[in-house]
Amino acid sequence: MALQARARRIAAALVILPLLLGCGCCEGAGVAADSVFGGSRKPFTEQDVIGDWSSDCDGTISIRADGTATVKGLPTSEDTNDVRTYADGEFTWKIAAADKNHDQEVQFVSKVKGGGEFEAHAERTWGDFEDLEYYLTRPSDPIYCVLSKQ
Repeated sequence: MALQARARRIAAALVILPLLLGCGCCEGAGVAADSVFGGSRKPFTEQDVIGDWSSDCDGTISIRADGTATVKGLPTSEDTNDVRTYADGEFTWKIAAADKNHDQEVQFVSKVKGGGEFEAHAERTWGDFEDLEYYLTRPSDPIYCVLSKQ
């Protein structure tokens, strides 16, 4: 019995250590941690995302049940001169299922040709779905942004 407990502690340490060291390439470690500790991202549904959202990076999104969304002043990219590009206007949206290489995400596409597109993911938590996250892309490091339901 003591040998099993020790083996579990060693296995947990091997799973957790790369995560603590910031190893973003260790996709398998997250899956292993889920099976050891019983946590994972909770899938979200259309009902979870329908409503009004505000971003801590500025801007808002109103997501409607008919597959449309109104986006106002949401920054989506930044160039080398710190000039931001904003998503504004009417978009369509859908939930794309997770697969072995991608998390579940909400994909937004502008109704205007060439108007842009972006996606938002469920915030990484071990519990319930609460927020959506997206990245303000820029040439150096992306900026992590959170969309919270109003």
